Amino acid sequence: MEPMAMEAMKEVLKTGQELARRGLVAGTSGNCSARVPGSDLIVITPSSMEYELLLAEDMCVVNMDREKVEGRYDPSVEVIMHLAIYKAREDVGGIVHTHQKMASAVAVVGKGIPPILEEEVFALGGGIELAEYALPGTEDLARNAVEALGGRNACLLPHHGVVAVGPRIQDALLKAEIVERAAEIYIMASMIGSPQIVPFMQKDAK
Repeated sequence: MEPMAMEAMKEVLKTGQELARRGLVAGTSGNCSARVPGSDLIVITPSSMEYELLLAEDMCVVNMDREKVEGRYDPSVEVIMHLAIYKAREDVGGIVHTHQKMASAVAVVGKGIPPILEEEVFALGGGIELAEYALPGTEDLARNAVEALGGRNACLLPHHGVVAVGPRIQDALLKAEIVERAAEIYIMASMIGSPQIVPFMQKDAK
């Protein structure tokens, strides 16, 4: 295995474990991946495995045709979605898919998160859109996630969770945390009034 792929396997494992430690996933839920620089390969977490029990060599390496190149386990069922995002967005080098609580709460009532925080706008590229519903692990879900992301760095999946992307997998993890903060503030603000869009975004919308 080439050094760049081995490094990506370590980073994917580390990020998966961080997702669990930070409460963005529970048990075997969620998944994350990284593009291997200079190749058509990605590294993704295996299906239905607890992150803390995994080793770097347990990560799955697949090519853009979804063919497994390395790994003793099957890749996450959401590998279809990850590959679709990488194909649509050359700027994306890492993806995390989480089941975080606050953002999922917004998604289950059929809402996205408007651009209410400056950090949300700067880090994510605007508000956080809600994708159309589709079953997990399907081509439809992959297509809907790509559409909801557009050129932004995160979207909500109804009745499911969050997808966050970045130039590196560490950036994607940070963006998932910004989504959670925005969701929590949006929910709290909605209890006491009407959340206001960041002023410069209001001007752009006119």
